[in-house]
Order: sequence, then structure tokens, then C-alpha cells
Amino acid sequence: MYCPSCGKSIPEESEFCPGCGKPAGIAPARVKKSASLKAYWKVFAAAVIVLGTVFLIVYLRSRPALPTLSPQEIYQGYSGGMALIETYDDKGRKRGMGSGFVVSSDGTAITNYHVIRGAYRATVKFGDGTAGLVNGVSAYDQNRDLAAIRLAPPPKTVLEIGDSDKVRVGDRVVAIGSPLGLQNTMSVGIVSALRNGIIQMSDPISPGSSGGAVLDKNGKVVGVAVAYIAQGQNLNFAIPINWAKPYLNAGAPRPLSDVVAENTVTENVLDGSVTISAGQMRSWSIAVNPNKMSNAEVNGQVSSTGGVNGKITLALYYQGQPVFSCRETACEIHQDVATPGVYTLTLDNRESTLFARTVTGQVSLKYVR
Repeated sequence: MYCPSCGKSIPEESEFCPGCGKPAGIAPARVKKSASLKAYWKVFAAAVIVLGTVFLIVYLRSRPALPTLSPQEIYQGYSGGMALIETYDDKGRKRGMGSGFVVSSDGTAITNYHVIRGAYRATVKFGDGTAGLVNGVSAYDQNRDLAAIRLAPPPKTVLEIGDSDKVRVGDRVVAIGSPLGLQNTMSVGIVSALRNGIIQMSDPISPGSSGGAVLDKNGKVVGVAVAYIAQGQNLNFAIPINWAKPYLNAGAPRPLSDVVAENTVTENVLDGSVTISAGQMRSWSIAVNPNKMSNAEVNGQVSSTGGVNGKITLALYYQGQPVFSCRETACEIHQDVATPGVYTLTLDNRESTLFARTVTGQVSLKYVR
């Protein structure tokens, strides 16, 4: 202990400072007062924390819930941001249509990847009556069938993204798209089930609805319409919107043609030489699945030698009916195969009863995955 007046050390048993003679009890009183002050502030801080926590809980519970909108209000408020997308191939021929919806003022929109797969050009018609073009693709995911595209000029209406993790079975949902090209068609239903993250819903959708918005009761997008099962009753499906969120800030869009080029696949059906005996035929099966490919075509050329004239028949059949046939010593094939199913490519030497044919060439199936 030290004297508060002169600073000299005071023995514990002494009541007076040996230096100045003043009472030694002043310093302990001050220490006691300081300790009491610290304890007071600790209690005050704890009280502030408790009161602040209580206030926050009360505030959060008393906040007004998001307004529940009727289907009519949802349609009137957000249909202007919906888009009918029409796609074209490299020859300018219309190849398909689908739906999309704008999620940013810069024209960023969400659709299914399969809507723009294989497209070299695409136009859009917005729900507010304006029209535009697809300027490019910012990002895409083939496995989840999603694409972020850039539309120009963007419409005035922009849809708000919700949280698909909060979707529950029984929730009311509204789907808006362009089934069979009938722009801004709305259907209302409920969430029927959640299957491995995919939203099953009772909202009726049809071809052309793909890429359309599925909105919750507050008018926020919670899903992207993707598929339906025609054999069932109202078995329709949507991709959760949370799967699309990573692609919303993907950067500058790339041309549609670049996406086509990097996803073009060539599978050889015939490559090299093959001998076809007299009176015989060889065949190869070619499976076409539009759910996994677009712009499918069979391309190639063959040359044949042997016998008197060396001719052989190169043919392509679908369900037993010929869609291409050439009987020459050299044949080329460039045949679109858009209809789903199994095609059969044949080299037919049955017209020659004496001579075999040696056929050399390459024929392949080319498509965009």
C-alpha cells in the first residue's frame, strides 16, 4: 500500500504514513470505489445485451409478413418479364421454342439449356408486347438443364428470385410460360412432392413451357418449369431456382454459335473399309434421343468397288421406311434425323448375286449434346 499524498510505502500494520503522517486509509477506499465502479459497468453491459436481444426477438416476430398475392395479382405484376423464345439453326430455319424470364435489369434471363441447345440465333417476345434478341449465353449447365442468357433490349419488368429451399409440399405455386407457343399462359397448382431436390407440381405445363417461371404465393420465382409426364395426370416438374443462382453473375455472354461449337459431338457409325458379300447386307443402328441431343444428322460418304459395275446401295431407314437411298459406286449422305427413335444405316449388296463389294468411307452421327 502507498500513501496517496506523498507516494511512500506504508506498512500493512500502520494506520499513518511514516513520511507525511497522514492517515493511510485513503488509498484502499479509492480502490474499493474503483472496483465497485467496474462491477457496475459489467452489470450495465449485461443488461444492455439482454434488453437488446429481447428487442430484436420482439421486432423480428412483429415484422409484417410478405403479402400473399392472388394469381391475378401475380400475373398482372410479373407477366411482362416473361419471354417466348424462338430458336433458329445455322441455315435460318426455325428449330424450336421455349420460355424464359428476366431476373436482372441488364437483361439477364433464366431458361432451360435444352431450349437454346443447338441454336445459332434466337428471338424473344416479352409479355409486355416488346420484342428482342438473345445476345448470348452467360452460363449453362447441361446436367441441371439450366442456362443464363442475355436479352436485348431488356423489358421493364424484372422478376424477383426467391428461396427454393423453403418450398414445402402443399405450397401454392403459379407457372407462367408459352406452351405450344401460347405466350403468357398461366396455370395454378400446388407442390405435389419434392424428389431429390426437383419440385413436382400439379400446375399443367406442355411443350413450350420449358424455361418458364414457377412463382410462390409472394410472387417470387422458386422454380424453372422443365418437364412433364404425358402418360400421367398433372405430373409436372420444375428445377429449383437456387440451382440457377450461381450463374446469375457469370460475366459477359458468349455467342450462341460458340456454345453450339463446344458441344458438337461426332460419333462414327462406319469408318474404314468393309466387305459385303454377294447377295448380303450389313446394317448399323443409330439411336436419336431429342432429350439428350439436338441438330442430329447423319453425314458421310462411301465408295464401292468390285464386280462389273461396283455399285452398292447406301440407305437409311426409320421404322422400316427409307428416308435416304443411293445406289452408285460413290454416295454421299447428309440427312437430318430429328424424329426420335432408332434409325438403321445399311449397305445393301443383294442386287449382286455373284460379286462382293468392298466399301470404303466414313458415315457418322453428328449432334449437339
